[in-house]
Amino acid sequence: MESTVLNRKSVCVCAVLLAAIVWTPSVTAGIVCGQEFEFITGEAEPVDIACATGDVYVMDGTANLVTGGQVVNFYGMEGCTINVYGGTVTGSLDFVTGVLATVYTASVEPIEGILAEGDTQIINNGASILAFDLVGTYQDGTSFTIPCALQAGAVLNLDVPQTAPEIDVLPALLAYDFGDVAIGETVTYVAHISNIGTADLQVTSLALDVAGSVDFSISAAPEVPFTVAPSESIVVDIEITYTPSAEDLDETTLMIASDDEDEPLVEVAFMGVGIVVEVPPTEQIQAILDLFDASVADGTLLGYGPGNSSSKRLKALRNMLESASSLIVAEAYDQAIKQLGSIAKKTDGQKRPPDFVVGESTAMLNQMVTDLIVDLTL
Repeated sequence: MESTVLNRKSVCVCAVLLAAIVWTPSVTAGIVCGQEFEFITGEAEPVDIACATGDVYVMDGTANLVTGGQVVNFYGMEGCTINVYGGTVTGSLDFVTGVLATVYTASVEPIEGILAEGDTQIINNGASILAFDLVGTYQDGTSFTIPCALQAGAVLNLDVPQTAPEIDVLPALLAYDFGDVAIGETVTYVAHISNIGTADLQVTSLALDVAGSVDFSISAAPEVPFTVAPSESIVVDIEITYTPSAEDLDETTLMIASDDEDEPLVEVAFMGVGIVVEVPPTEQIQAILDLFDASVADGTLLGYGPGNSSSKRLKALRNMLESASSLIVAEAYDQAIKQLGSIAKKTDGQKRPPDFVVGESTAMLNQMVTDLIVDLTL
């Protein structure tokens, strides 16, 4: 059917006359396949048309033409709702003003003088019936051609999904609190980026605010720019780490830039508090013993001295550590401090008194011993 303006009698009058002649109560409960006329009026629930039937008159309520459905003429009276999700109209989709009529399409072809590219409504602003062929594709991918006839003032809505990316970021509140974290300890949070739109999302930048705390970092993320396809199952991980360096409140902001027109920049706030965690002296001395044994085993801690004296000094230092451990367990802290002080002098790298050990782990061992002395002194 070519687009044109028709002069003919009101569809409403025609439908009412036919209803008076043909309509019987037995057909009001829904659609019966193969009927010459069907009338939908006063239905509490929407009526789905999923089979082949004749003319359908919707006088009240909602009628849905769905995949597998076929009607000849689909008439709508004022106050009713018509939804076309699929199916075939062999005659015409014909309705008056006051009908909520919608065709759910994936795409639709422009109609010169009636429907421009990107329009989502066809309105008959004239005094006569507006007739045209609506050609396009349903949202299930099926092609359609629907002959349409709009009475004066009638409106046909087109539900066409917009093709655009839509960024979605977790955490959903766009903020995450790492809570209290021991100074020097590293904790990690993984933020997620996904695309709930209908076109590829281009993420052009990922960065932490330069004014934020340097104790936060992006420890793992794709190289920008990168593309996120439209899918609920595709998730891009952005790993954020927090390693507090001082006893303080730390804050930063992750800034995500993309080609999402509505949200070109998404900001995620991160915070955490660095705290001092007191380690009991018994745990500290055990950690020193563990370091000593592990370092001897991997060769990063060696006895120092000529001949057999090197092995004897290594063993002597181990015995001094065990003695300090026993004093700490007994809470004889003054004596333990003296013993640890002697150990510190034998691992400090100074010529006098000479060290008992050498190797890569010596400095760490000395630092741990010195820290324990300080804690026991407080």
